[in-house]
Amino acid sequence: MKKLFTFLIILFIAGLTSCKEGNTINSSTTILQNDQPIIQSTHVSFVLYDGLSQSITAPIIEKIDQNFDRILNDMQLISLPNIKVEIWNDETHFQNDMKRDLGTNYWGATGYVYSPTNVRILNRSSAAQTVLHEFAHAVSLNVNRQFGNNPRWFWEAVAIYESGEFNDPKNISYLAAGNFPTIAELTADFNTGTRKIYEVGYLLSEYIIETWGKESYVQMIKYNANIQLVLGTSTAQFENGWKDFVTKKHL
Repeated sequence: MKKLFTFLIILFIAGLTSCKEGNTINSSTTILQNDQPIIQSTHVSFVLYDGLSQSITAPIIEKIDQNFDRILNDMQLISLPNIKVEIWNDETHFQNDMKRDLGTNYWGATGYVYSPTNVRILNRSSAAQTVLHEFAHAVSLNVNRQFGNNPRWFWEAVAIYESGEFNDPKNISYLAAGNFPTIAELTADFNTGTRKIYEVGYLLSEYIIETWGKESYVQMIKYNANIQLVLGTSTAQFENGWKDFVTKKHL
C-alpha cells in the first residue's frame, strides 16, 4: 500500500504479547502506562527500548505497508498475525538480550527473528529496511514453522528477495570472475561462514522463480529447500543452472 496509515499509539507493559490490529484512522490515541511504549499499526506493533522516540516507527510502518500485500502474495498467504517489532538503540543491550534469549551472540547482526510473530532489530540508519528483511523472515515462518535457518541459504535468499536487496553481479568480484559459491558454502553459519549469501541471495530466489515459477518457490519454503523433491534436479545441476542463469541475465 502506497499510503502511510495513521496509527493508533498504545503504551503498555514491556514483554506482553502484541495488541489487536490498530485502526487506520486520521487521529491517534496515547495511553501512558509504565513508560514502556508499544506502538501499533495495521500490520506491526513496536516495543521501543533505550529511550527511542516513537517517531522512528513512521518510516518503518510505511515500508511495511508498501510491501505487505506483495510479500504475502509471493508466499501465497491470505492473512498474517500482527508482527511485534522490538527495537533497541544500545548495541550492548541488544546483544545482551540476544544472548539471554537465543543463548548465543551474532556479532555484527542488526536484526533477527525470535518467533513467527516477533522480530528484533538494532536501531541504525537502515532500520526500515532491516525490519522489512526480518518481516519477510517472519512471513516465511508462517508458511513453514521449521524454515528458520533450515537451510540457511534459502532462508536468507527468501528474505533478501522479498525485501528487494538486489546486488548487481557485475559489482560482485567473485561472480564477475565466474567463481560462484556452492550451496554448502552459502549454508555456513553466520558466525563462521563468508556471509556471501547476503550478496547473492536475491539471485538464487530470482533463478528459482524465473525457472520453475512462484509455486515451486513456495514449495521450496514448505519443504525446506529440498531441491531434488521440489525442483526435480540435483544440487550440482541446480548450482550449474544458477551460474548459467546469472551469467546470461546479468553478466
